[in-house]
Amino acid sequence: MPENLSFYPRKLKSYHYDFIRLTNEKSDSDLVEVIREIINDISSRGYDQAGCFREYIKTLEGMIQEIKNKKKGKNREYDPFAIKRSGDARIALFGMTNVGKSTLMNAITNSKAKTGDFSTTTTSAQGGTCIYEGVQIQLVDLPGFVYYKDDWKINKQIIRVSRTSDAILMVIELSSEVKAQYDFLVAQLQKAEIILDGDPVVPIKIIATKGDLAYSKDHYELLKSFSAYEILPITIKNEQSLKDLKKDLYDLLEIMKIYTKRHHYKPDLDTPMVFQKGATVGKLARKIHKDFFTNFDFAIVWGKSVEFESQRVGIDHELMDGDIVEVFLKSDT
Repeated sequence: MPENLSFYPRKLKSYHYDFIRLTNEKSDSDLVEVIREIINDISSRGYDQAGCFREYIKTLEGMIQEIKNKKKGKNREYDPFAIKRSGDARIALFGMTNVGKSTLMNAITNSKAKTGDFSTTTTSAQGGTCIYEGVQIQLVDLPGFVYYKDDWKINKQIIRVSRTSDAILMVIELSSEVKAQYDFLVAQLQKAEIILDGDPVVPIKIIATKGDLAYSKDHYELLKSFSAYEILPITIKNEQSLKDLKKDLYDLLEIMKIYTKRHHYKPDLDTPMVFQKGATVGKLARKIHKDFFTNFDFAIVWGKSVEFESQRVGIDHELMDGDIVEVFLKSDT
């Protein structure tokens, strides 16, 4: 078992990321088997001796029970928070009511979320797609928490949706008490086990909105003084600010885009394949098709992960963002 305690949160993130990917690919019956395999793998490696993994196993076991209940005909009522995963990754917008989440969503996605200067304008989860260099990022605008009530039914639903996301954006408006907003939202993420022992299971950043209102500059400096997470100030009406935000969202997800190339053809630069940082050529080959992994011979790579262009690499070569990869099979050589 690793002695470095910082190993566990990092490894937990890897397990969670892979699980989130699989939830969009499997049926309920297959998903139960996937969850059980994850639990068994965690236990067999001895990771379950760490508190963060024990809590994660409890969450996974709860998901198995939810699926079983669903098969029995329970929980069939309409769920306004059910947003089907789409794109390459999902980010949840998480904040109090009337902090500008819907306005932000409309500015950087293809959605038209309802907005207004009053509480509970957004009454159900809404999804939209933000595109950055060919990578499709799904944003889910969740109804805002109202009056700091952590026992209200809607709050529990919001937390449940957040658990299915690859990253969380806490949206804090700068025209009111930033400390109260921050403390409440962090507490909710801790209850949802998205933050375990002070370490987030998925990446978290803060978007600071309404920076053009009175006292916003002072509140921004105050927020920076105590926040444990990076703060992204945003100006909705500034085009460059929105472009920068899209890149920030991409960086937040800790993912990378990889382009594939067929022999004697130009690389496909319009539809990148997306992986978590640290993925290998083998993972790319398996995602293309299982036969590409089974019959893998070697790959040619162009990009930042190699010392020179068109370098020949093996199946365990670790890729980097923007790499171009051409896979050769044993039957090709």
